[in-house]
Amino acid sequence: MSHRTAPEDRISFPHKIVYGIGGFTNNLLAQGIGNMMAVLTLALGMDFRAVGLLGGLPRFFDALTDPLVGFVSDKTRSRWGRRRPFLFIGAISAGVIFALLWQMPAPTQFRLKLVDYGADGVYGANQADESAGWLAAAGDALRAIFTVEAVDDSEDEVSVRPPGLVTGTWVSLDLPLADFDELATRAHLSQILISGDLAEIYVDNVYFYRSSDTETEEPTSGSTPAVSPGQDVEGLAAPNIAAPTPTVPPVDVISLFSGAYEDIPVQSWSAHPDEAQAADAEAGGDDVKHYTGLRLATIDFGANPVDARGMTHIHMNIWTPEETGQGWSQRSYFWYFLIGSFVFFLAYTVFATPWVALGYELTPDYNERTRLMGVQNFVSNTVFVIGPWFLAIVTNAAWFRNQMDGARFLALAICVTTIALGVLPAIFLRERVVAGNGGAGSDRDGGGADRDGPGPGESTVEFLRGLWQTVRTGPFLMLCIATFLMFNSFIMISQFQFWVFAYYVAGGNVAEGAGLAGVVGSLGTVTGFLVIAIVTWLGARIGKKNAFFVSTGISMLGYALKWFCYTPEYPLLALLPAPFLAFGLGGLFTLMGSMIADVVDLDELATGERREGMFGSVFWWMVKLGQSGAILVGGFLLYSTGLDASLGANQPDATIFWLRFYDAFVPLAASAVAIYAVYRYPITERSALEVRNELERRRGVALPA
Repeated sequence: MSHRTAPEDRISFPHKIVYGIGGFTNNLLAQGIGNMMAVLTLALGMDFRAVGLLGGLPRFFDALTDPLVGFVSDKTRSRWGRRRPFLFIGAISAGVIFALLWQMPAPTQFRLKLVDYGADGVYGANQADESAGWLAAAGDALRAIFTVEAVDDSEDEVSVRPPGLVTGTWVSLDLPLADFDELATRAHLSQILISGDLAEIYVDNVYFYRSSDTETEEPTSGSTPAVSPGQDVEGLAAPNIAAPTPTVPPVDVISLFSGAYEDIPVQSWSAHPDEAQAADAEAGGDDVKHYTGLRLATIDFGANPVDARGMTHIHMNIWTPEETGQGWSQRSYFWYFLIGSFVFFLAYTVFATPWVALGYELTPDYNERTRLMGVQNFVSNTVFVIGPWFLAIVTNAAWFRNQMDGARFLALAICVTTIALGVLPAIFLRERVVAGNGGAGSDRDGGGADRDGPGPGESTVEFLRGLWQTVRTGPFLMLCIATFLMFNSFIMISQFQFWVFAYYVAGGNVAEGAGLAGVVGSLGTVTGFLVIAIVTWLGARIGKKNAFFVSTGISMLGYALKWFCYTPEYPLLALLPAPFLAFGLGGLFTLMGSMIADVVDLDELATGERREGMFGSVFWWMVKLGQSGAILVGGFLLYSTGLDASLGANQPDATIFWLRFYDAFVPLAASAVAIYAVYRYPITERSALEVRNELERRRGVALPA
């Protein structure tokens, strides 16, 4: 059966967009806190284990607070409704706290990046002839994408912080080339990039060298005072003694700039488009390079790339007149961010949980709920197009002196966006009110303002009883099981596709595998927006259950196609499953919100209460905890394949088989069980309409306030 949505049940398209903007805000905060965590290591030098705790503990706390905030939201009675006060306060507080979270002072940094252009001597897979014009260049770019051409460039960066940096002193930096672990090759080194917090530095003795002394294999730095004994360094603007004289034998050195060795040609000490001024200077009778206004400077070797495969270290002497600071202790960083994250996630939950609940009550119409969730999903998913660029923004040396400056800027931008957009649902959307009641549609006691509220003990019992009632609601459990299986099986095997591409499809060429994964991922993301529109249309035409069967069935076809299309003989066949796979999560999260709204009606019929907040919070609590478990299980599953990255292309046949098997068939099997769970879900368009009619007979029609 299919019915026409009554005018009073329709949500205007602008209001659907406004609700979607709430989802955009919700996802923006999640993308921000997730994608910026690497800054804690890059800028503050925090241990990976500490960063892992800072990422995991607050999310566990977040999952625990979801049902509590949902319960409080359900029980709130105010002139502005149940949800809108939380949305308004939550958006403002979450935005402000997010900005404050990234205000920690960073230690002074000096960064060195080594760039290898590869055997082709060109940065990038192709270098278009400028005379060919923009059309030819665009054609080359498209051809590079669709032929998945391997890029043989590689680069990596190392940071030096206090106490390795000292003001008014010649500092000797000896950095093991092994520390540049993402530098896949050192056979064609073409550039050294220097950046960081120091705007003025003097540089001397820049060279690569070979050391057989195992005691110097760790990063080292030493310092030599740039003043005579007893001289006051106050106000000293330039070094007045020479840098320490190198002692490495010339046979073990490739020198770029040093009075102690014969230098190889260097094309430029500050190549365009740098943000620095480089000049020749003198210190204690030795020639030095003097950088001012330094944000990013490129030492370019031009047509003379360095083959440093036989070298073990890069050496450089630097001197700066600027103050260097160590920032806070690692313990202070940890506790500031941990406590701040708890507060942030509480504010985030205060916004997110009532926002989810509000979507369940904006319309009582079966089909309009699906249309609402379709528009919401489309708008909110646009964040996932820009979110992956967050780390690239904050680490851009041309824009920010250090990653913490970049994080502060981006956090402020997210703060302003969160406040500006997050309050819009609170301002423009209206909860439904039962005619003649004067309160929210769920208010059975005339608003509850004239009686005393329950005591703490009664509230606790009521909360636990409501939580138990929610988790044991049969139709709701079916939706939770389906979501748990589909979403978490996707998360569990999310890493596998890259390894299949790298070690099977690309035959061990990691760069080509990564490029193929990027193209496939982008195609899936773009297709996902179209999927949302298709599934929304299907939900209104053939019913939500049938739309779920169709969308999930198409995604299962995509998973099965992985086994046949991920092949080294025809790499571009890997693009074929991507549009089919997009139907999985695209359909899931378009339909689940609408179907849970129908469950809320059924629950009200049985209990006499409207508990949108509790249902929404328990659903997302299940998703969050399941995601954590899926990541853990996925790691063990990957380990069980016997994958060993050090073997490169020489992975055992059994490893390749199990990588491919898990990648294709774990989510396929989980999706099949999810279809069975939704098959057991009893609510149809006819039964939903019957439930609505009975509810309105009992307590009246709920209309927009």
